[in-house]
Amino acid sequence: MQPSGVLQIVFAVHCGAGHTNGSFSLARQLRSRGHRVVYLGLAAARPLVVQNGFEFVAFAEDLVPETAYQPMATPRASWWRRRLAEERVFAAFLERCSNGELDESLLSCRPDLVLCDSLIWYVGLRSLFLGIPTVGLSTFLSGPPNSRIPPVVCPRVPRDSWWGHLQVRADWWAMRWRLFFTKRLVPRLLSEYRFPTRMQHLTGEFKRLARRSGFACDKGRTYWVGIVGPHLMLPEIVLCPRAFDFGGAGMAGRRYLGGMVDAGRPEDGSLLARLDPEKPLVYCSLGSDAHFYPHSEHFFGTVCAAAGLRRDWQWVLSVGSEGAAGRHRGTSENLRVVRWAPQLALLRRAAVMVTHCGLNSILECVHFGVPMVAVPGLRDQPGNMARAVHHGIAVTAKMKDLTPEQLVARIDVAMHSEDLRQALSRMKCAIEEENGLPAAIELLENSGARENKRRA
Repeated sequence: MQPSGVLQIVFAVHCGAGHTNGSFSLARQLRSRGHRVVYLGLAAARPLVVQNGFEFVAFAEDLVPETAYQPMATPRASWWRRRLAEERVFAAFLERCSNGELDESLLSCRPDLVLCDSLIWYVGLRSLFLGIPTVGLSTFLSGPPNSRIPPVVCPRVPRDSWWGHLQVRADWWAMRWRLFFTKRLVPRLLSEYRFPTRMQHLTGEFKRLARRSGFACDKGRTYWVGIVGPHLMLPEIVLCPRAFDFGGAGMAGRRYLGGMVDAGRPEDGSLLARLDPEKPLVYCSLGSDAHFYPHSEHFFGTVCAAAGLRRDWQWVLSVGSEGAAGRHRGTSENLRVVRWAPQLALLRRAAVMVTHCGLNSILECVHFGVPMVAVPGLRDQPGNMARAVHHGIAVTAKMKDLTPEQLVARIDVAMHSEDLRQALSRMKCAIEEENGLPAAIELLENSGARENKRRA
């Protein structure tokens, strides 16, 4: 069924590569139905968006240029000067969210609908203020406190028993205390997380902007607070299939959409010509934010040493930065160390993927039937690992203490496990049967059509 009218749809997505990459499948589907899709956000997202063939409108680029994913103050400055510089940028950014500049950026796209990433609530608040139909977009599995489902930062697989429920409640309490210290006290004392790309945890700033936007800030009714801070309670699309989540984790107004591998994603496949096609391919990656993980360098070194132990395997290690690639290149002739890997092309050939458990990577492994060794880092990755283990599609290892011998043993188990391959096949079939795309498209087109009628 084709839409009755062309819609102008704005994707407001956090500039992290995982968030942006995860949105492209849905954006392509909407564009194939004749709609105009425009991305709006911080300039760090522009290269990836433009590379994938979409329009991009940058907000506050003079404050947060394309290269400034992290605070920009020079490391040679004193701690106090760095803090003042970052606070000036942050204060100026907050001002622009409410003084009309963000509104102008939104209105310049003439949107019939805004699809807003849950992490950049400031766009959602201003979109609602302007009366633009707004739908939430979540690129990870998270929800309000649930006595049966652990927070997604927790690696626990829940059990349906009184003891299991007690453990889950304890996980939620532990998470609240941890976030209180790390996301409330630390920002006040050290000015961390107070930068435009890392402000999603700041509930106080959310409430202040909500008041300026005329938003009825009623916890539990208009917003809830989860592992990444405040979350607007809007009709929402989750870029993950329900089949991958734990049972009982659904929410009213939430449409699960996942398993659509973005086959149209442009990739440089020249790496494949340098690989030995006669050897089983082991692909290792911690994603685009590997530099955030405290044990990533240990992991990279472990992979390099493991490649030396199994020279009958072809190894590819993606490290996320040119500096890390330079440090680890040349350690073994059967190992290719790259800054960025053509993941889809590699997964078509891979025997195993060693992954940080980013949701996009897991779903792409399911699509191609690639067994996983799950080595989670931070954020939602421990919870994703728990779900992968629960469904039997991965074996696990700890990044911090991993040795080359342990890694080789885990890969060997995954590579030769018929149980894992059968579980991957079952998960792929469940995702295909679920097919959440029609419901998601219907939600978006109906929301945008109402705005078209109002304007007419």
